[in-house]
Amino acid sequence: MRKITSADYAWENDWQMEIYTVTFVRDLDERETLRRFGVVDDNIHPVDDGEVVERIEETEGRYDTVLVTRSGDWTIAFEYDGWEGTRPETLRELTRDGGEAVSVMRHDYAASHDFEHAVDGRIRTAFRPQAPQERWGSHPDALNEDMRELGLEPEPDEEFQYLSDSIPAALALASRICGVLFTPALLDGPLLGGVITDQVPSDPPKGDPLALHALRAIDRRLAEAIDGASPDLQRRAAIAEARRQCGLAGVVGHPVLAEALARAERGETPPDGYDSPLAALIRNYESELTGHPIDSATGQWMTNPSADPRRPSGERRKIFSIDTATGMPVCPSCRWHHRLGEEEREAVRPRWQAAVAVRHALSPDTRRAAYNTHFALVYGDQVMADRDHAAAVAAMLRTAPA
Repeated sequence: MRKITSADYAWENDWQMEIYTVTFVRDLDERETLRRFGVVDDNIHPVDDGEVVERIEETEGRYDTVLVTRSGDWTIAFEYDGWEGTRPETLRELTRDGGEAVSVMRHDYAASHDFEHAVDGRIRTAFRPQAPQERWGSHPDALNEDMRELGLEPEPDEEFQYLSDSIPAALALASRICGVLFTPALLDGPLLGGVITDQVPSDPPKGDPLALHALRAIDRRLAEAIDGASPDLQRRAAIAEARRQCGLAGVVGHPVLAEALARAERGETPPDGYDSPLAALIRNYESELTGHPIDSATGQWMTNPSADPRRPSGERRKIFSIDTATGMPVCPSCRWHHRLGEEEREAVRPRWQAAVAVRHALSPDTRRAAYNTHFALVYGDQVMADRDHAAAVAAMLRTAPA
């Protein structure tokens, strides 16, 4: 039998799904797979496209329905806009008593994808496809040979490897494990599914909640300097870094960002709500970056919006939410949406990063605030990356009085 390669998933780069998770589960039938995801028996039923669209709109984009289909000894579970299949607790439930599962998540908005392989209730090998050198699990090197063949270099020569367009390779790796090739055609027609109402409980926190934070893998000296600082210094460093990024992006005087930083300086750091001005500003920047517009009537993300119909067909974005009888958008506020060109997006990106840094500076956890605001300094070739400044921050934290 030939080995599956990334070329078998070349279609994925042109697929319109920007957030999804596919999970391959061995030796469980469709209904038992749904039960272990947390779908109760009374909710298991054939789900059609109309119900998919309706549920996405009801949950404001955080979809909580699982669809399943069968291929040989494996059940394929698919989540539009969801990632339940990547949770360690869910994978433990899916693989208890000798089972096996492999899950791949694509999440373009977070720019952070996920690969998880679990056997008999334990994560065996896991990594982020964009940075496969950072692996964890009971056997983190078990898939190295296949990873290397697929271009997911587990031991790169460069220190800060970052792979774009890595999802086809991650899916191919999953297919090598299970022998099943996933295609969009498997999702055609009503599929058995249901809403998750009995979610597998999260494990109680234990150990260091930031032990697996990517900052520790990329720049341990900076992480350790943050760890050694007092909570007050961690907060002050986070605010200073967020303010610095605002200055670099030219938005230091933006009223929403200035007010948020002032709140952080006053110690007013409750969780920032979805309806806050800061959250709305970040969504607006993300809308410009991704071409995913916001409904002007509700302030919510619109469901799979379309592109300008005058553009060539290859550059349009398909309307997912349509009335099958009329062919018109289901959402009355859906409209043709201008997508920024690359140059325009690059102009927006620093403002988005600065606003995200401000949100991180408001985290109630001062250590997490410092980790997240400074991560942009060391993350590959990102817009705010500055290794020299990261080293200066680490030196300052080590020598500054508490």
